[in-house]
Amino acid sequence: GSGGFRKRKHDNFPHGQRREEKENVNPSSPLMTSFKSFQLELDTRHDKYERLVKLSRDITIESKRTIFLLHRFTSAPNGEEILNESEIKLDAVRRKIKQVAQELIGEDMYQFHRAISPG
Repeated sequence: GSGGFRKRKHDNFPHGQRREEKENVNPSSPLMTSFKSFQLELDTRHDKYERLVKLSRDITIESKRTIFLLHRFTSAPNGEEILNESEIKLDAVRRKIKQVAQELIGEDMYQFHRAISPG
C-alpha cells in the first residue's frame, strides 16, 4: 500500500540473533586463524605503505626547501653559509631516501610504487 511502513531486510531477524552468532564463532578455528593472519599481513603492508608515503612527502618538502635555499645563493652575500646549510639539508634527503630503500628490501617494489612520488 501507499504511505505504509516499509520493512527492512534485517527486520526479519529477531533482535539479538546476530550477537549470538558472533558469540558462537570459534576464534581458534582454522578459518579464523587464516583470517587473522591475512589481517596481520594486510595491516603490515598498509603500515609500510603509509610510512613510504610519509617519507616520500618529507623528501619532496626537504628537496624543495633546498632548491629555494640555493636560489638565494646568487643574491646573498654569505654564499658559503648557504652552501653549508644546503649540504646539511641534502644529507637529510639522502637519509630519507636510504630509509625508503630499507623499507623496500625484500618487497615487491611495484606494490608500493604509488606510495613514492618522483618529486
